[in-house]
Amino acid sequence: MAPDYRISLQKLEVFCKVAELGGVRRAAEELYVSQPVVSAHLRSLQERLGAKLFHPEGRGIALTEAGERTLLWANEVLRGRLELEKDLADLSDGLSGFVSVGASITVGNRILTPAVIDFKLANPSVSVRLEISAVETALEQARLGRHDFAIVATDAVLDSRAFDSELVAEPPWAVIAAPNTTFPDMVTPKQLAKLPFVCPPGGMAIRRSQDNALASIGVTDRRVEIELGSAESIKQAVVADIGVAMLWRESVQADIEAGVLREVRVTGPAIRDKLFIVRRTGNRLTPLQKRLLDQLRRVIEERLGESTLSSSAIDGGATTS
Repeated sequence: MAPDYRISLQKLEVFCKVAELGGVRRAAEELYVSQPVVSAHLRSLQERLGAKLFHPEGRGIALTEAGERTLLWANEVLRGRLELEKDLADLSDGLSGFVSVGASITVGNRILTPAVIDFKLANPSVSVRLEISAVETALEQARLGRHDFAIVATDAVLDSRAFDSELVAEPPWAVIAAPNTTFPDMVTPKQLAKLPFVCPPGGMAIRRSQDNALASIGVTDRRVEIELGSAESIKQAVVADIGVAMLWRESVQADIEAGVLREVRVTGPAIRDKLFIVRRTGNRLTPLQKRLLDQLRRVIEERLGESTLSSSAIDGGATTS
């Protein structure tokens, strides 16, 4: 007859204690239960396994060969229980687990990558994935639940039926030019509209964000000289003096300070982008995911300096744009 493995952990604990101490009486004293209770557990365990686990030895009992094999198995099960308890406790405390983050390109490369690396170094037992992609891809992966949350730069209206979103920063755009260009250091929006531009391709989220930001200061039609798909290629075209371009000031500040690029100031209010933390509607974050999100939020505030909402927005009742 096959063994019946519907065995409680308590029976295994009693069995291991009897094997360790070599007798029912001493095990009962150690476990603070009566001897009949210990004997009943042993009897039930032997019946379920269909094997004799002990034989008399002097005034005590000793393990049979089947008992020795059972003891190895029981110790492994109990050790696994303790490991599970620790793992669950670590999960509850946010000390272990897995988190997947999506990010649009500029914020992912410039701000989130160093922060995620620091988080991993400080928490070696956690598993972290940061996937940097186009805004549309990051949002779709978040909608499907493949990312626990995404951090994207967009001014698109996010579907409140699909996403909970938190506006965390409004990064300023910088208009950049070649260092020795004839373009002036300061222009009005009307003058800006007449300058040649290096732009991301039409249809990309970054292009729409730029167009909408410029429209807010009255610039609705740009002279597009060339369209390029990455910040680095755009900067190369600007250095070659093909035209001016708009990129986050955060991503070009070092180049401006080094004299590789020059900023063309625009009169009037600052031209800003919008940065959101986004997750699928109803998706509750684990303690680990919340810890990483809080750390990334702090880094964003430190680097971009324009936090717009409280840190409780996405954890409690998120606002939606």
